[in-house]
Amino acid sequence: MTFNRNKSLVRARANRVVLSVACAVGVLGASACGKSIVITDAEPAAPAPASSAPASSAPASSAPATSAPPASPAGNTGLQLVGGSAAENGLSGNGGTPVGVQPQPQPAKWVQLSAVSAPAVGTYLVDVNQSALYRFDSDSVDVTRCIGECAVNWPPVTIKEQGKVYVTHGIEPSAIGAIERPDGIVQLTAGGWPIYRFSGDAKPGDLNGQGKDGVWFAVGPTGDKAKPS
Repeated sequence: MTFNRNKSLVRARANRVVLSVACAVGVLGASACGKSIVITDAEPAAPAPASSAPASSAPASSAPATSAPPASPAGNTGLQLVGGSAAENGLSGNGGTPVGVQPQPQPAKWVQLSAVSAPAVGTYLVDVNQSALYRFDSDSVDVTRCIGECAVNWPPVTIKEQGKVYVTHGIEPSAIGAIERPDGIVQLTAGGWPIYRFSGDAKPGDLNGQGKDGVWFAVGPTGDKAKPS
């Protein structure tokens, strides 16, 4: 992956992450074939405060998706967006994505994003472990302010350079992007909003971070706050 570094008007680094999008007919759609997504990120001036204890939970049910494995573009050196689940593309395990308070010593080799629904929350994103994913109101598009202790309680969804992002039905590929965090690690975004797990979610269906401190919310497939159906 290549990062082009330039100075911004606020004297922060501007970094670019390019995602090469594979063509998966019926899942990503023909409009996604060969598409590249370029995201810029400026480092925040100061970290946001961390939050601690879990609040509430709600059950979730996922909708299965099927797809044919897409072909990988030749010479791809960035993150690759792939249609279908990791299992449908021949992978097992979780790619290095932990659950709850389990530590993540390094970014995941690959990440799977799926859209699921819960009546009280609506449609929101989960990872391969069915852990709910969240957005932070103190962030802004393509900018993370959750660093330090905040990122311990709310682990960012990170991925290694040249990793693959598997997306299932219900996710618009143009909504998925990536930024470079202040520590140089790549974090995935939805609609430009950085996405996170919550350390207080211990099992599939947990939504203990929903509404936490009035600033953390389950993130919808386009980066918006999930809304009740």
